[in-house]
Amino acid sequence: MDIRQFTIDSSQGLPIRGTLSVPRDPQSLVIVIHGFKGFRQWGFFPWICDLFGRAGIATVRFDMSRNGIGEDPEQLDRLDLFEDDTYSVQVEDLRSIDRYINENDILRDLPRLVLGHSRGGAIALLGAASLSRLRGVVTWASISKVDRWDDPIRTQWRRDGFQEVVNQRTGQRMRISLAMLEDFERDPDRLDVIAAAKGLDVPLLAIHGGSDESVRPEESREIVENTRNGSLLLIEGTGHTFGAIHPLIDVPFALRLAATVTSSFIQAQSFRGRG
Repeated sequence: MDIRQFTIDSSQGLPIRGTLSVPRDPQSLVIVIHGFKGFRQWGFFPWICDLFGRAGIATVRFDMSRNGIGEDPEQLDRLDLFEDDTYSVQVEDLRSIDRYINENDILRDLPRLVLGHSRGGAIALLGAASLSRLRGVVTWASISKVDRWDDPIRTQWRRDGFQEVVNQRTGQRMRISLAMLEDFERDPDRLDVIAAAKGLDVPLLAIHGGSDESVRPEESREIVENTRNGSLLLIEGTGHTFGAIHPLIDVPFALRLAATVTSSFIQAQSFRGRG
């Protein structure tokens, strides 16, 4: 399999760094989107891209331009970028990746799917309508709304000018400026995940851990119930990352199941796209 690193400019002129994995004679391509505090090298992302590659599926996984990753793909050392991230920036980063694929002679005509984990699932749905040659959407443990802030949090946010979250893995205290809140409040309809699900004109596969304490399984169920052609796989006894940690040392059964079902879905939609 041919694996190469690339860097393109975001709409704001910031670097979007990614990894392109292309098997011999690829049959389809999947854009893989990380979630909140995630990055393309986290835990299961390299592993699932390798698994997909062995099934003839090319993948593009990338770091959002403001996810906090700098030149070192393993270190959240650009918290200044993370602080001013917004949902609109993330959707536009996805569109930039789509344009990058369209400039690649080998990849641009392949049936295309998108896979997003957690917040990345919402970005996949919000950006789906603008993606080229899209044949399907897969969400893993997706959120069903981007507005996750109650009134006390909003009050504190406006008072201080930022929120602060702790990265449990690294211990870092990560600030989120008012840009995130103001982006949503400027046009909430544009960032309505359920409305995007209702407008989806390709099949959707949603996978969620039954014991997910970070994002309730009901959020995936709500997404599926609002699509015309959606399926839900609930994996009991597993959580938000399907048992995976970073770095990925062992592959838990729940993760292997999620990846295997996803691979079969991708192949089925790719075949449909070529028909």
